[in-house]
Amino acid sequence: MRRLLVVAVLAVMLAACAPAAGAPLPVLPPATETPPPPSATPAPTHTSTPTPTSTATPSPTPEPTPTATPFGCAAPPEDYTRVEAYGGTISRRTEAMLEHAQTLYGGQHDLLLAITQGSYSPGVSASFGTHDGGGAVDIAVRDLTNWHHVLYEDLDAMIDALRRAGFAAWVRYEDDLYPGSPIHIHAIAVGDAELSEAARLQLDGPAGYFYGYDGLPVEPAQPDRHGGPVLCPWMIAAGYDMITPIPPTTTD
Repeated sequence: MRRLLVVAVLAVMLAACAPAAGAPLPVLPPATETPPPPSATPAPTHTSTPTPTSTATPSPTPEPTPTATPFGCAAPPEDYTRVEAYGGTISRRTEAMLEHAQTLYGGQHDLLLAITQGSYSPGVSASFGTHDGGGAVDIAVRDLTNWHHVLYEDLDAMIDALRRAGFAAWVRYEDDLYPGSPIHIHAIAVGDAELSEAARLQLDGPAGYFYGYDGLPVEPAQPDRHGGPVLCPWMIAAGYDMITPIPPTTTD
């Protein structure tokens, strides 16, 4: 009897604890794990990188562009040994310049064989004293195989070659110096140490080659018929850099 009573009491207790029929079962919240607090990360230390001082790199100063060297420019040898040949006496320096001019000219006329008056020949009045010292030559421009033929077609080429070789050179046409004077080339070697004073004036005097004139000592000075001087670097180094013509003298 006591065992039955105990069973009945247990049944009543279980019934009280059981949920009512149809009632939803309670939902427990899921177990969550509280994350540990984040480790304190030390704030980065800001190290300021010093800005390098701006050092301005100077731009290179452009060098002036040198004037182009005229073709054929070559300083002559300073050899004043006298050469007794051709149509007169000349120095080895003048001979070397004429040989160089012959190469530049490249024509059939032989400039050395065509010399009609050399240097070191004082007392020729028609030459104004330009042949009294060194560096002066007169060159015939007639064909050496046919004296009646004047080489007009070669005059410009010969003058250009002589100037590039270092001469102040001009054609002296018929009657330029005196009535009946023959056509020829007159040439003065630039920088020759043995020039006469009259020859030097034909380079840098008031009617001189480097001022754009024809070298003749007349008033007013006459313009160069051949277009002005050829100015080589060795001439500039020697001081021959006057290339601005002097205005001709005017008379009322």
